[in-house]
Amino acid sequence: MTHTLTPAESGTLDLADYLDHIRATVDPHDPDSILESAGALRALSDNTDLLVDHLNQELADLATWQSDNRYAGQSLLLGRGEGFLVRANIWMPPSSLTAGEEQALHSYETPHDHNFSFLTVGHLGPGYATTIWEYDPTAVDGHPGEPVDLTYLEHTTLPPGKIMYYRASRDIHTQHHPTELSVSLNLLLDNPDPLAEQRFFDPATSTITRTNHSRAVSAHRLLCDLAGHLADDRNTSLLEHLTVHHPAPAVRHAALENLGRSAGTQALPALERAAHDPHPAIRAHALRTLDEWDRQEQTA
Repeated sequence: MTHTLTPAESGTLDLADYLDHIRATVDPHDPDSILESAGALRALSDNTDLLVDHLNQELADLATWQSDNRYAGQSLLLGRGEGFLVRANIWMPPSSLTAGEEQALHSYETPHDHNFSFLTVGHLGPGYATTIWEYDPTAVDGHPGEPVDLTYLEHTTLPPGKIMYYRASRDIHTQHHPTELSVSLNLLLDNPDPLAEQRFFDPATSTITRTNHSRAVSAHRLLCDLAGHLADDRNTSLLEHLTVHHPAPAVRHAALENLGRSAGTQALPALERAAHDPHPAIRAHALRTLDEWDRQEQTA
């Protein structure tokens, strides 16, 4: 389950020293070493000059302001190293933003997991409230509407000094508004699986509502789409290979769709195989396409 950690105060760290500590002591793929670094994150959070110093550096060089930050607008990238990055998240009270802005920035009231593990600590303000569940990612395919067995863990808050550890693709949480502006600091660890997805959930119905694909999966799907529109004998055989052998269902699905677009009835063997794919969305697409082709043949 999600770990709550309360390391004792042990002085403060500046950002450069913290980054050096993580580089030297943390294996991003070893939960024990991540948990053991909690004291250092607490020491970074106890540095009351941290955000002011960082913001002043950024203001002095606006041309490169957060240029390598790929996260949402409420996140400030503080630093990174091999296999990890450190960010600050700003959490606004409800009166400060419109409902649309809140949804776009903070994922308030939106239960979700993450496709990476991370440590988080309350740094400033009372902290957001959060409700936490867990699930077994190996027990689901990940398609919208799929039932999922959610285990409720707790409802808690993230005040200054409190540290929590969230496990990739297992812990689900939703944030609720803080009463005042709050800031948390995160240590994000790379996932060794570049195909891991992020999922969103509806606890009221115990179902998956949607999935965000990883950058690798999105790129592979784009290649399949291009191959479907720029077809030749070579990429047709490559698409057929992907319909069977790619580990990501979303890419197998894209390869199958574009094979049908580019190869026509030559895609029949691939569609017949896909009718037995372990993922229900791929099976449904294959069976629907085969049925359409059968009806077209009967009316020809």
